[in-house]
Amino acid sequence: MDAEFRDTLPGAALPLSEEQAITEAIEASPQATAARAAERASEALVRSTTGSYLPSVDLFGQVSAFDDKLFPSAITRSSIGVSVSLPIWDHGQRELTLSRAKTARDISRALRNDLELALRRDVVQAYEAYETARAAAVLAEQAVTVAQENLRVQTERYRAGATTIIDLITAQVNLSAAEAGLVQANYGTRLALSGLEAILGRRLF
Repeated sequence: MDAEFRDTLPGAALPLSEEQAITEAIEASPQATAARAAERASEALVRSTTGSYLPSVDLFGQVSAFDDKLFPSAITRSSIGVSVSLPIWDHGQRELTLSRAKTARDISRALRNDLELALRRDVVQAYEAYETARAAAVLAEQAVTVAQENLRVQTERYRAGATTIIDLITAQVNLSAAEAGLVQANYGTRLALSGLEAILGRRLF
């Protein structure tokens, strides 16, 4: 019976730290990935809108030739020029567009931050739940060992006539209760582990 219960005990330390689990959950979450993409897009829009305040420079050139031949060469005219445009005022449309872009960026940044904080909270809760359940399973296994030893001692004492049948039955009942507690502790450990694995999207063992 001892080997059977010992085999069902998960009891293994997680293969990653709590901070590693948080980082993995944030990187693997489709919602977090979409939120980061939305934030990058809104930031790019702000940069693009800010660029409208900068002057624009245009370079142009032209070459003309006149003659009665297929490839004229008698008269050639060429010109080159540069034009510079500096926007000063467009009735506030540029400022309004930039303000809207910054507002959209701030909203997307806040949404991304809230989502990551929620993921961090969920991972911490699931991680600590597994560690607590694992510790409880270890204690439950120790309780089974103690109950088995107590039953062995009571059995020997009963055979020697040094104790009563009540003490022997009590030891048997205590062992059954300890084994039931171990089963429950193992179940709680596996349940807590599945909760963490669901957040990370993969099996840990």
